[in-house]
Formats: sequence, C-alpha cells, structure tokens
Amino acid sequence: MVALSKLCWHPAYYYLIVFILPSLSSPTPTAPDNYPPSLYRIDRTFFVSSWKVDTNVERPRTKINNSIFKRGLGRTRSACAEKYQGKCGISFPNASLQKATDVALFGGMRGGADDGSTDEAEVDSKSKARGISISLFLTYLTVMGAKCALPSTLSMLTSPNSGLAHRNAILSRQDVISRLLAFSTLSIAAGKLFLGPVIDNLGGVLSLQIALSTLSICLGSIGLGMQTCPTLTSLAMYWIVVDFAFSSCWAASVKTIRDYLPEEKWSREIGRLAMAARSGNAISFAFFAWLLQWASSKVTTNSIGAVQVDTSWRWVFRASGAVQLIPLMMLSYFGRKGVKSDNVLNNGEQSKSTTKSTLKDSLTILFHQSRTLEFWLHLVSRSIIMVLVSFLLFIPSFMTQCYGCSSSASARVGSMFALGCLLSVSTLAERAYPSIVANSNIGKSRTISSSRRKAYSMLAFLTLATICLVLQASFLQNFLILSPTIGALLMFVFGFSLAIPFYLPSSMFALKRGGEDGSATIADAFDVCGFGLLAVFNGFVARVLDVSGETGSASMLLSRKKAWLPVFAWMLGGSIIAMVSLFWAVLLEGERDREIV
Repeated sequence: MVALSKLCWHPAYYYLIVFILPSLSSPTPTAPDNYPPSLYRIDRTFFVSSWKVDTNVERPRTKINNSIFKRGLGRTRSACAEKYQGKCGISFPNASLQKATDVALFGGMRGGADDGSTDEAEVDSKSKARGISISLFLTYLTVMGAKCALPSTLSMLTSPNSGLAHRNAILSRQDVISRLLAFSTLSIAAGKLFLGPVIDNLGGVLSLQIALSTLSICLGSIGLGMQTCPTLTSLAMYWIVVDFAFSSCWAASVKTIRDYLPEEKWSREIGRLAMAARSGNAISFAFFAWLLQWASSKVTTNSIGAVQVDTSWRWVFRASGAVQLIPLMMLSYFGRKGVKSDNVLNNGEQSKSTTKSTLKDSLTILFHQSRTLEFWLHLVSRSIIMVLVSFLLFIPSFMTQCYGCSSSASARVGSMFALGCLLSVSTLAERAYPSIVANSNIGKSRTISSSRRKAYSMLAFLTLATICLVLQASFLQNFLILSPTIGALLMFVFGFSLAIPFYLPSSMFALKRGGEDGSATIADAFDVCGFGLLAVFNGFVARVLDVSGETGSASMLLSRKKAWLPVFAWMLGGSIIAMVSLFWAVLLEGERDREIV
C-alpha cells in the first residue's frame, strides 16, 4: 500500500489527473469570445478544464503550451492572468493549483512570444531602472565634484603667478573673481528660468547628456593650457557656461526619476541624489587637495618675466572635465531605448502617453500650481534654504577669519559640513519624508498622520539649524566663547539639519504635482528665486571678505567677527522664515492629498 500511495502521488500522475483526464472526458472545447489571441498556438497543446466549486456553472476551456512543463511552474502570476480569470469566472480550490494554471495559461503572452518573455521583460525593466539609478548617482557625484574645482583653486587663480594674463587696468584680479561669482550665480538662475520646459520636452536623459557634454568640454578647455584658456577673463566666461549647464542637472535628474521609476521609489532616489551631491563635495575637496600637491611636485614652474608661473591648478579642471564622461556613457547606455516605451508608472503599467510635452503644457501646469498657497510656501522655503546650504563655499574663509584656523583645518570644516549633509540624507531621508502612493488602500486618517509627521520632521530639522545659527551669532557678538572644535561641530550639525529640508519636500512636490509634463518646470521654478537670492548673498559675503582681511591682532579679530555678524543675522532670520513656511507647505500639501483620496 505504501508503494502504491507513492506511485499515485508521483508528479507525473498529478499532471495527468489535473490537466489531461478532464479533457478526455469532455468534448472538444470551443474557445469563448474573450480568449486572448496569444493563446491560440499552433505548436503542441493540451486542453484543460477549469475547476469551479459550483458545478452548475459552465466551465470555460483554455489551451496551454506543454513547454511550460519543461520550463517549470515556478513563474510569477501576471496581472493579465488575474484579469482574465475574473472575466471567465474561474476559481480554484487551492492557491498552488491556481498559480500553476496561471503560468501555464499566460506564460506566453505578448503576442505568442516565448513563455518566459513576460518575466524577461520585467527583469529587463528592473535592470534598466537600477542602471538609471546608478547613472543619476554618478551624474550628481561628478557634477557637484566639478563645482568644487573653482573654490579649491580660488587662491591660486587670484595670484599673479597663476599663468592667466590679466590686462584690465580698472578691475583687479579679486574684482574679476568677485564678479565671476555673481555672474555665474545669475547664469544658474537664467538656466533655471528658461530650461525647465525644455527639459520636460527633451526628456531627462537627453538633457543630462547635453549638460555633461558641455561641462566636459568647458572644464577640459580650462585645464588644457594657454591655447584654450589664456586669460582670467576667458576662465570666467568658461565658468559662466559651466554654471548654465549645471543649472539643468537637478531638474533633468528629477525628470528622469519621474520617467523611469515608480512613485514609491521617488523619495529614496531624491535622497540618493542628495547623497551624491554631498559625497561629491566631500570627496572632491580631499581629492583636489591631493591632486594639487601631486601636480605641484610634478609640474615644473616656468618664468614669465620676473614671475614664477605655477600651472598645477589646471590639473583640477582636467580631472573635473574627464570624469564627466563616466555618467555620460552610462546614461547613453541605459537611456538608449527611450523613456516613454519603458516608463514605469505608479500602478506598474506601461505609459499610455506617446507624445512629448510641449512648452504650453509645461507652462499650463506651472500656472495651475502657482495658484495654490503650498506652491509659494515651498518656493520661499526652498529659496532661503538654498542660500543656507550654499554657505558651504564660505565656511573655510569664516573659520579662518573668525576662529583663527589654518587653511587646511578650515577646509576640513567644510568637509564636515558636507559630511553632515551626507549623513542626514543617507540615514533619515525615507523615514523623515517618505513617498506616499495615493490609492484606495490608504485612508484619509493615514494620509493626515503621515503629512503631519513629515511637517513636524521638517520643523525639527530647521529648528536645529536655527539653534546653530543663534550660537554662531552669539559667538560673533562675544556673548559666548567657542573653541574651533565647537565651531566645527556646529557646522557639522548645521549641514545635518539642512540637507533633508532642502532636497526632499520641494522635489517631491514637483514630482507629484508636475507629472510627466511639468516636473522639471516646477523644480526649476523653485530654484529661480533661490539662485537670484543667492547671487545677492554671494556679493554681500564677498564684500565682507574684502573688509575683513586675513591676518592681524586681537583687535583685527574682533573687527572681522563684527563684519561677519550681519551675514549670520540675515541667515538667522531666513532660517526662521523657512522653518515656518515649510511646515505649513507640507501640511497644506497633505490636506490637498487627503481631498484627492
């Protein structure tokens, strides 16, 4: 009996009983009208009856391909199988039998292709999404690293022995650099103003390819030598073009995320972009310091008249231009199939839109969102926090002049600020500001609690940033005595508290409210005012640097601290305004999402 029972439960007899015997006891089936066309296969087929608990209901017959048994029944059931079973009224006594039959019926969908084509397409889609994610990370890593090339070599560029000719009798070298900082920031603002609709029309991947190519050419031209960049003015012109191309990178990255990735991954990808940005800052400062040291020992100095020329700084721009080719090649590989054909939307289905967005579509979406209060609150908070985050460029000068740190120690404090930003977005991004897919499974109470949690998280982060600014302002007024170590720690906490409020709320708003046709336009609209405000702020800080000086006695230290006090007073007021506006922006956005649910 034991042997007989084992023989009866052999898998071959299971398939015989389940699939073949019902067809032998039934007449030749006639396919119902709602059969998918791909089920009519000319190759070897069996007929199978469906199982229904209610025997009075007519049982439809379906065809299966016997190659399924050779490949195994371990494949994932597709949505097509579930939809088809609902139309035919099919039900099964157990889940394993249902899964096996679904695979047998629908393993060869997509117009009669091989049985594994559905799973292969799913794997290919996931692989492509992973490749796009890595490409975006490398893009922002290299772009933000290249942005540190100018600050890393600024002291060398203003020196007469830089090898850059300067023939302007009215403006000094410092004046040229000061105007370069102002005009380059305005160049970014101009790019944010005009390039958003263009990015929505071209697509994120193509826009990034154009930007990376421009960065590589301009940075490489600066680094090549006297033939391509002979004067300080030519360097300034190249850098203005670099900043114009740089202005498109964030919006193009947001557009690429919207085109290729589902909504539940948006927050994670924005966090990864922020990680890449801050990693690029931290790594580039350290790498450029090593590169300058290496180049100074390898490059021979030439004499022009009575001046010894040191061109080791050009190696920084050569490396910055060459590294842009890595993400450029990756984007060309993973984005070559186009966006709309393989787009993964929130519900996992293929994009139904086959037409590109137009300038009118993007501006219509922007106009519609500009009529909401949360749009303007996001714009105010984003603009102010952008200025606070960009203070990174002046941290070395501030630590040198107010804390008496050496140049190397001040540069390390700048790296600590970047590391604070990196730690924040790498550990708390998804927890503090998670993505929410609005569907029927999410109730209103859950939407409200989640939006409140995000709003209070942003309030906590910006409160921490405000406390850091209060302590720094108290130090500048001599109300507190802070050591350089405490000052460096405050800068670390300051960066930690700003990263998530800067990167996530406005970008998630642009992704959700902008959709396929307006996400880049809204993202750039938020940054236009920010970079315009940043241009004014940079000019203000540049005048503080001129007044402060670099060395002197204790009285000179007091005068330098007094010169920096208005800067921190402005930053403190801006931090309070950003804290209040962002809190209410997130709350109102949650209320609007609740109305949609």
